[in-house]
Amino acid sequence: MPWKIEDVDSHIKGLSDKEKGQWISVANSAREKCIADGGDEKECDGRAIRIANASVKKKESMNLASSGSVLLEEANDKDSNVFPIKIIQPGWGSSGYYPKEVLARDAAVFRAGLQMFWDHPSITQETDRPERSLRDLAGVLASSAEWKDNGMNGAGLYASAKVFEPYVSAVRELAPHIGVSIRASGVAADGEADGENGLIIEEITDAASVDFVTMPGAGGKVIEMFESYRKSDVIERGKEMAELKELQVANETLAKEKDELTAEKEAVQTELDAANAILNEQKEQAIISKATTYVEKLLTDSGLPEPAQKRMVEKLVSARELTAEGELDEAKLAAVVEAAIAEEKAYIESLLPEGGIHDMGDAEEIEPKEGALIKEAFYNMYLKQGFSEEKAKKMAEIGE
Repeated sequence: MPWKIEDVDSHIKGLSDKEKGQWISVANSAREKCIADGGDEKECDGRAIRIANASVKKKESMNLASSGSVLLEEANDKDSNVFPIKIIQPGWGSSGYYPKEVLARDAAVFRAGLQMFWDHPSITQETDRPERSLRDLAGVLASSAEWKDNGMNGAGLYASAKVFEPYVSAVRELAPHIGVSIRASGVAADGEADGENGLIIEEITDAASVDFVTMPGAGGKVIEMFESYRKSDVIERGKEMAELKELQVANETLAKEKDELTAEKEAVQTELDAANAILNEQKEQAIISKATTYVEKLLTDSGLPEPAQKRMVEKLVSARELTAEGELDEAKLAAVVEAAIAEEKAYIESLLPEGGIHDMGDAEEIEPKEGALIKEAFYNMYLKQGFSEEKAKKMAEIGE
């Protein structure tokens, strides 16, 4: 593909060169459009050939309609807005004869979501407003059409119709007396079927809508009754839409106010967290300061050498505990400090000659020989603690 002059005879015989040129132009154009619309290549080939054949046989491309012979079935569920319908049946309709094979093959044009209007448009309406009036939109097809040989009302195309409010009550009440009618495009040619001559529909190419229509015998009475119902409902629907708009505006306002309050709350919380962090830091520093003062006093009273006291302060302060009220627990800290002092004294005595240290805080009562021994003991102690010889010597002299 695309088709050429030599391809034409394999699809249709007896055409002049001019007709073959027309056939090629129509076929290639139809195939290109079909594929561009997402159609399957094989199906598009067949469709393009049928349309091209119709064009050279002087078949008529036309708008199709079929009313009067299609029945609307009543919904099984009286509270449902979905009604099973028979869209079209094979046989003669208002536009021509619909063969079974054409309906079965082209069922897909009546797709789910196809609009359904209340009555067909008049000739004037079709010209002045082809897009139809929104207030006449009565529903949509809830399912795509399906061919059934043995449907509830005989062979034909069947689907489900989702009917909109305020049309539900009217459709339910009028169901036995009204039908549906298609508005579609297709290709037809003169022919004979069931003993009658007329246009034979050879392809349904597109569907515009499936509309609710009156059946023979109902006349204009049904339309008049529904018009009254529809006008009153349009007024109510207008009121509902106005109320809905007010609610939407109110909701948008509330949502905006909520967002603003949330932002303000988050900003306040951020400031509060920062203030709490500062307060906690200040409280922690106050407790550390209090614990340091308390530990230094206990160590001073212990009589330990000053270097030993300085070395022990930080470790003992870090062992602090708080009461249930978050204050420094002095009793527990005192117990920790006393235990550390006792351990330090025992360690120092272990470094001295037999007899230990006597009156460590009173340097005047220490004999020179004993003082030298004490200085040497401190010197050795500081060496073991990792200080340099020079540093250990200076610290031993201070602690003497």
